[in-house]
Amino acid sequence: MHLPKPIFRPVPLLYKIALSVVIVAFLLIGLVGLILPVIPGILFLVLALFLMTRVSRRAATYAHSQPWFHRHMRQLNATSHLSMTDRLKMGLWISARATINAAKRLMRFVKKA
Repeated sequence: MHLPKPIFRPVPLLYKIALSVVIVAFLLIGLVGLILPVIPGILFLVLALFLMTRVSRRAATYAHSQPWFHRHMRQLNATSHLSMTDRLKMGLWISARATINAAKRLMRFVKKA
């Protein structure tokens, strides 16, 4: 499945400010998640990148030139028939699963030590 070339649409200033705050929060959580295995750090870093593509033309150009980003965007587009509520539920289940897996790994690590 081929994705169409992305069209960057600038967002209003108020949205940029709100998105910037969320991006910074996701980056901080992601960086902490890289250190603590209980928090899925990569997930939050990818979410921050996704939001950055909505705010910055450079970030959008860079992200859409990466094959791994295209793969994830293809998966996201495959869920386009779902309602927003169903997408949020699915995202929460995926996040919960990642958190549980990280907690299991932490427990194994603690038992070894």
